[in-house]
Amino acid sequence: MKHYPHLFSPIKIGRLTLKNRICVSPMTITGRGEEKGYFAQDNIDFYTTLARGGAALLTIGETGIHSRTDACHPRMAHLDDPGLLPSLTRLVDGVHQYDTFVSIELVHSGRRAHPAYLPDNGEVWGPSPSVNHYGAKVKEMTEEMMNEIADAYAEAAFMAKFAGVDMVMIHGGHGWLLDQFLSPLNNKRTDEYGGSLENRARFPIMVLDRVRERCGRDFPIEYRISGSELIEGGLEEEEMAVFAHMIESRVDSFHVSVGSFHDPATMVRMFPGPFFPNGVNIPYAAAIKKAVSVPVTGIGGLSDPDEMEKLLEEEQVDMVAMGRQMIADPFLPKKALKGKSNEIAHCIRCMRCNSGALIPYVPYPNGVVYCSVNPVMGRLREIARENSFKTAEKKILIAGGGPAGMQAALGALERGHKVILCEASDSLGKTLSYSDHIEFKQDIRKFRDSLISRIENSQVEVRMNTAVTPELIRNAEPDLVIGAIGGEPFIPPIEGIADNNVLYAASMHQSGAVPGNKTVIIGGGLMGCEEAIALAQDGKNVTVVEMTDSIAGEADSGLKQMIDEKIAYYNIPVLTGCSCMKITEEGAIVKNKDGEERMLAADSVLIAAGVRPKDSETNRLRDTCYDLGIDFIAVGDCKKTGRIREATTGGYFAGRNA
Repeated sequence: MKHYPHLFSPIKIGRLTLKNRICVSPMTITGRGEEKGYFAQDNIDFYTTLARGGAALLTIGETGIHSRTDACHPRMAHLDDPGLLPSLTRLVDGVHQYDTFVSIELVHSGRRAHPAYLPDNGEVWGPSPSVNHYGAKVKEMTEEMMNEIADAYAEAAFMAKFAGVDMVMIHGGHGWLLDQFLSPLNNKRTDEYGGSLENRARFPIMVLDRVRERCGRDFPIEYRISGSELIEGGLEEEEMAVFAHMIESRVDSFHVSVGSFHDPATMVRMFPGPFFPNGVNIPYAAAIKKAVSVPVTGIGGLSDPDEMEKLLEEEQVDMVAMGRQMIADPFLPKKALKGKSNEIAHCIRCMRCNSGALIPYVPYPNGVVYCSVNPVMGRLREIARENSFKTAEKKILIAGGGPAGMQAALGALERGHKVILCEASDSLGKTLSYSDHIEFKQDIRKFRDSLISRIENSQVEVRMNTAVTPELIRNAEPDLVIGAIGGEPFIPPIEGIADNNVLYAASMHQSGAVPGNKTVIIGGGLMGCEEAIALAQDGKNVTVVEMTDSIAGEADSGLKQMIDEKIAYYNIPVLTGCSCMKITEEGAIVKNKDGEERMLAADSVLIAAGVRPKDSETNRLRDTCYDLGIDFIAVGDCKKTGRIREATTGGYFAGRNA
């Protein structure tokens, strides 16, 4: 039986025949770990792992073409440096081993260039004079400089071709230089390169013509655009369709995203988070597809093969691209092809993987790609090395069937151990049951269900309704016990906290409790803010009380921006710098930093003060193991409370390293 016939049908891009319609979208990990911006072995391992998963096309992200005038990352790779060739060639060869074509995204930052990363003689250029967000003076590009940059694009493409790259992606969206020329928000010129769309398109067309001339007709060019800048006065859908039609004879395909880095507010759609439906940006790609005859790729929070198959069947797009989802599970293509979609580890769109590199929106680029649902990412090299060593089989007993416990079981299985997984309740993944009640937590539901499917389809012995006790440990005689029993709601010392109108965010969904129409939430961390948004979406009145000066402080920068936006959109009152002093039948009495008290009337008071480890239960298991001479490891919230990544990573490596 052929699963997903549209998704796994071949397609031609220029003279290349892609084996399926799945692309790895450009991701910027280029040069991380290398001072000069070359591709380190970690980078090569990352891309080759993505290729092993079965995608037809992989695009290397954000690679510069003119280092004297452009750099926006401290270790940004540049194709005007021949020193890049050896590592790029090794990368391409590695990807080609897995029957995957390689593209590379060519960019110039234009007025977004970071002066701190430019050489001493570097200058910042843009379509019009201005001052950029780093405070650098931006010079208006002369025709001489335009010709120099256009030639640099062409030479960069040629060098990529020389290294074995199969095609190039010219980035003309997201506020990069070519988009700056096209956008009336950045292009204020009054000469033949400004004003009308035809004039604003002259420089992007110059670049395309130079690349085609240098690389030949048989070398495919993909053009990436923002279907809309999503900014008032910026490029909109209709104009972008006209532009795409203007240049389609010069390109072999289009890759359609949205937004512009010049307005951080658009990043919530450029990298759509959990508050948006999967595929939220596909309509912009569909509009471009109606205007052109070459293939069009859509992107934007895609993760479900069923949804992608439908998009292709309805001819909204010709191909689909995924970035974060391919980090979460590079093997999505192979799993879908074999009818194992239920085992795909779905991206939960927490923004952990890309928030650490979003300069200038984070203080430092962390240089590492980590994933909340894929513990392997960031450690590919070490794991490959360890896999070459054989380990003695051990018997491992796991207490707790949450994300930490299930990942521990999967990690242990990879190394050939015998695993017994015990869960005290009647279902696995109980700690993620809140996702069943919150509409925008669909990605976490899918991730939880995929973990359960992988456990059910494995050789793990699962014992439901079974708590791990000292007696069970003695009878099972394991070599290692992994404690993954989770945490419990933290109960702050507030007068009246035991009243009937008090609920706990960490446990209410498991018990089926529902807050009233007027709710005060004590605690403005990530948990409290997400519950506030969910209640507001249900039409309830919510007020958030937070002791510190900011909310959702533990969220990664991208997700924090989305949380702030939703809090503002629903007009949710947030009282920072306030403490809850007392809870009554009428509501909550809070006090601000100045000592002023006020009553917040409410039907329900929801405590979102987080969770704390179940120390007494964990210590009981640990002491039993120590008395019996059995190794014990605590993972997840019973070791240290944290987010999903800490649970999945800690659990996986506890099992794997047994």
